[in-house]
Amino acid sequence: MSLRRKIILSFTVAVLSGLGIVYLAVHLFIWNHFKSLENAQARENMQRVLHLLAKMEDHLAARSFDYAEWDDTYKYVKSPNKAYEKSNLLDQTLFVNDFNVLIILNNDQKVVFKKAVRLDEKRRAVVSASLLEKLTTGPLSESVAARQSFSGLLQLREGPMLLSSHPIIKSDSTGPRAGTLIAGRYLDQQVMDQLQTDTLLPVELSNLKKMPVPPIKETGAPHSLQSAAVWTDMSQTDQYKVYAALPDLEGKTAAVLQIANDRQLYHNGQKSIFYVLVLIAAASFLLLRGTLSFVDRTVFRRLQRLMNHMIAIQESNDLSARFPVKGNDEISSLEREFNTMVESLDNYRQHITELAYKDSLTHLPNRTFFYSEVSKILQKIEGSEQISALLFIDLDGFKEVNDTYGHDQGDLLLQKMAERIQKVIRPEDMLSRLGGDEFILFAAHVHGQDEAADLAERICETITRPVDLHDVTAALSASVGISLFPKDGRHLDALIKKADQAMYQAKKTGKNKLYMYNERAAADEASRQ
Repeated sequence: MSLRRKIILSFTVAVLSGLGIVYLAVHLFIWNHFKSLENAQARENMQRVLHLLAKMEDHLAARSFDYAEWDDTYKYVKSPNKAYEKSNLLDQTLFVNDFNVLIILNNDQKVVFKKAVRLDEKRRAVVSASLLEKLTTGPLSESVAARQSFSGLLQLREGPMLLSSHPIIKSDSTGPRAGTLIAGRYLDQQVMDQLQTDTLLPVELSNLKKMPVPPIKETGAPHSLQSAAVWTDMSQTDQYKVYAALPDLEGKTAAVLQIANDRQLYHNGQKSIFYVLVLIAAASFLLLRGTLSFVDRTVFRRLQRLMNHMIAIQESNDLSARFPVKGNDEISSLEREFNTMVESLDNYRQHITELAYKDSLTHLPNRTFFYSEVSKILQKIEGSEQISALLFIDLDGFKEVNDTYGHDQGDLLLQKMAERIQKVIRPEDMLSRLGGDEFILFAAHVHGQDEAADLAERICETITRPVDLHDVTAALSASVGISLFPKDGRHLDALIKKADQAMYQAKKTGKNKLYMYNERAAADEASRQ
C-alpha cells in the first residue's frame, strides 16, 4: 500500500472514529435528558389531576357545610318534618350541589333523612347499603360519633365515593350538636369526564384488583388526596403510564387513577440522533405536539420559542446561536442543556472541519478539500473557453535531506517550501499538499501553456534557493508536470493523472525541470514500456 493510501485510510478511520464518538455521546446525552423530562412531565400531569380532585372535595365539603351549619337544619334534626324536606331536600338540591347522596343522622346515629340520585341521568337512586353499613359500624361510624368535621375518599361496593361529614349546629356556629350531615359524590365516569375536560388529559380509573399499588406513606395526619402515592411505568415502548393511589379515610387505597399517553419523545429520540440539530428540532416539535393538552399557555409559548430557535439554527447552520434562558424550572433546564449541547457540537464541528480540510503539517488545503473545490470550479466553467492549468510538483532531493537530518528537519523543510510556493502564486490559485513531498496547484485562469509554464518556472526558481534549517542549510529542486483544461482533460482525475505523467517525464530529463503534458509523447512512452 502506498503512503498516500495509508494517509487517506488513517485519516478516514480517524474521522469516522471521531464521528462515532460524537454520535454516541450525543445519543446518550439527549436520550437520558428526554427520558427524565418525560417522567417529570407525567408526574406533573397527575398532580394537576389530583389538585382538581382535591378542589372537588373542597367544593363538596363547603356545600354540605352550608346545610350543616343552618338553623333550619338544626331544627329539622330536633323535630323532623316534611315541610323542611319539601323545601330544602328535593332531588334538585342534590343535582345543584353535585351530591350523589345526602344523609342526616341524629346524635344517636340514627338515620333521620337519606336520599340518593344519579347525577348523570338526573333521576332518583337507592342509597348505598354499604355506605349505611359503614355509618353504623367500623372506623367511619367512630369518626362520625367523634362529632368532628372530616372529608375524604371512601371505598364502597358501588365504587369509590368522595364523602364529607359535618356536625349539625346553629347558624352562629354554636351548639350543642344536633346530629351529623353527610354528603357524598361517586368517583364515577362523570367525574372522570369532568377531569378530562378541565385538564385535557386522558384520565381514567384503573382496575384496583389488577394493579400492584405501592404502600401509602403514613404521616400521622388525616389521609387526603394530596398524599396519594404517584408512580410511573416507562417499561413499554409505545406509551407511558402514570398512576396515583388515592387513599381512603382509613389509609387504604380506595382507587387508582391512570393517565396513559404515547411515548412520542422516546420514538423521536431514537430516530433523529444521527443529525443532532434535526433531532432537537424534531424532538421539540414532537414534545410540543405531545404536550399541547398538558401544559398551560406560558409553558406552551416557551416551548414554541425553543422549537423555532432550533429550527432557525438548523436552517442557517449557525451553531454560534444561543437561546436566552430565563427562570429556573424544568423548561429552563432544557434550554440550558440545549445551549450546552449546541456549544459542544460547535466545538466538535470546528475540530472535525480542521481535520477534514487541512493538512496538519503545512496547514494547506488537503486532498479532500482540493478535490471538492476544484471539481466544482471545473463543472462551473465546463463549456466555456476558459483555460486552467494543473501543476504536479515533486521535490527533488527531499528524501536525502529527510534521511540525513531527520524527520523534524524534513517537516520543517516541507513547511518552508509550502510558504515559498504560496508567495509566488496568485491569491486565486489553490495549492494543496497531497502527501510526502508532493504538492499540487490549480490555476483556474491562464491564457495558455506559456503562462502556465511561467508559473511553474517561478515555483522551480523559489524552491532551488537554499533553505536554512536551523543549524544546517539544505538545497532542493522541483520537477513540475503540467496539464491543461480542457485540452488534456475535462475532469480532475484525468488532469491529475496527466500532470503526474508529465512530472515523471521532467524527472527523467534530469529533474529541476518542468514538463508540459504531450499526448503523443505519452503514447510513445507507453509503447516503449
